Amino acid sequence: MSEQTPLEAKQNSFRYQIWLMLIIVFGVIAFGFLMVPKSEEQRQKMIDVFGTTNQGQLVKPAVDLSPLLSNLAETEKPKWQIVIVGGSVCGQECEEVLFNTRQIHMLLGKYTGRVQRVFLQGSNQILDPQWLIQEHPFLQLADLDRKQLKQLLANNSADWTMADTRYFVVTPDNKAILYFTADNDANGLLDDLKHLLKYSPDR
Repeated sequence: MSEQTPLEAKQNSFRYQIWLMLIIVFGVIAFGFLMVPKSEEQRQKMIDVFGTTNQGQLVKPAVDLSPLLSNLAETEKPKWQIVIVGGSVCGQECEEVLFNTRQIHMLLGKYTGRVQRVFLQGSNQILDPQWLIQEHPFLQLADLDRKQLKQLLANNSADWTMADTRYFVVTPDNKAILYFTADNDANGLLDDLKHLLKYSPDR
């Protein structure tokens, strides 16, 4: 039996390295496909296991806001939404949130068209129509049923007194998944939206 030459040994070692790299690459790809959540329940379980890097607070469990958003004008494609609830009255804090979310919407760049802003307006929060047209021309308005919203958020991590302003990130299926308060840095909303839009299909 002839001994293996150094050249043959080197070639065999090189082949093993190539096969090992291919196995690792395709293994990672296959694992990634298997890990993609297929439902909201699976997504929540994955977040519980691996944690999350989002800037906003998680709405646990996600809340369907369809009853409050059903009267909005239909769009060609379902959009992500920033839904703003203005507190007991829409004062300075509320107006600052409206301004900040408008700026964030514009800073989304190529993703801007996939997002719309919605203000849930209560009977004591009627804003000057001229001011709205000038300052927030693309802001959608919907009636706020405080009792209904309170029921939807009952026993939820996002439940609050509604005395202060709060805003939600809502999926194209009208599921609220994150919330922010007026004290949150608006740049956190920008980071979260960019991440969500990057990895979600444009329907």
